[in-house]
Amino acid sequence: MNGAREMIQVPIKIFLLAVLLSLPLRISPDAQAIAADGLVQATARLSGRVSVAGSYSTPKALPVFKNRGFCGPQVVNETLLIARDGGLKNAVVIVRAIDRSLAVNPSQLVLDNQRCAFAPHIQVAPLGSELLLKNSDSILHTVHARLGTETLFNVGLPKWRQVSKRLDRPGVVKIDCDVLHTWMSAAVIVSDSPYFAVSDERGFFSVEGLPIGAYDVEIWHEKLGAKTMRIYVTDDSFVSLDVVYALKQISR
Repeated sequence: MNGAREMIQVPIKIFLLAVLLSLPLRISPDAQAIAADGLVQATARLSGRVSVAGSYSTPKALPVFKNRGFCGPQVVNETLLIARDGGLKNAVVIVRAIDRSLAVNPSQLVLDNQRCAFAPHIQVAPLGSELLLKNSDSILHTVHARLGTETLFNVGLPKWRQVSKRLDRPGVVKIDCDVLHTWMSAAVIVSDSPYFAVSDERGFFSVEGLPIGAYDVEIWHEKLGAKTMRIYVTDDSFVSLDVVYALKQISR
């Protein structure tokens, strides 16, 4: 997610607390030898939770200024979804090996327009994937995708039209609708690593199949920013990672 920090404009004061890692401190010599020979068989599962601690207010619904007869007077604000116990939804976790190159398998993803909102709001696409743009609404939408300040594509989507775009550059692709649907937003994180996850409605995530080795883990959230830490996998053990964003106050 190169460049994500420059792209984020955080409107609130944020303190990132210490991350709790139940992890080994280094790779054993035997594990290093196996990895160097290319004979790694054991894999681990990285599981954890992203949460928020501190006082916050639920973000207010977003007002609708156009096509209110179809969209309604307001839509749900998906930019900061926190469960009652603090679990944070839509935090992206990407795990990158620091000592080797890993092949990425492109896939096919869909970004739809449903009831005047992009669906899904946040998703991860392996580098080289095809993103199908579609519109399930009966009104016109556009998909304006930017990587930083650069426009990657800007597609008009009446209900009958579908367009496929290849995502061949890594990073955070932010998406808006340009036909005065100012409340609409989404992001597609294009990953150059095959290991990634998005936290669920309770903040939990899981990444399977990590071979022995050292990894940098990046957690990204559209409002709360990015945090990177290093982990080490020595065998087929279970690796736990809990991340806490500590906030004085969240309000919108």
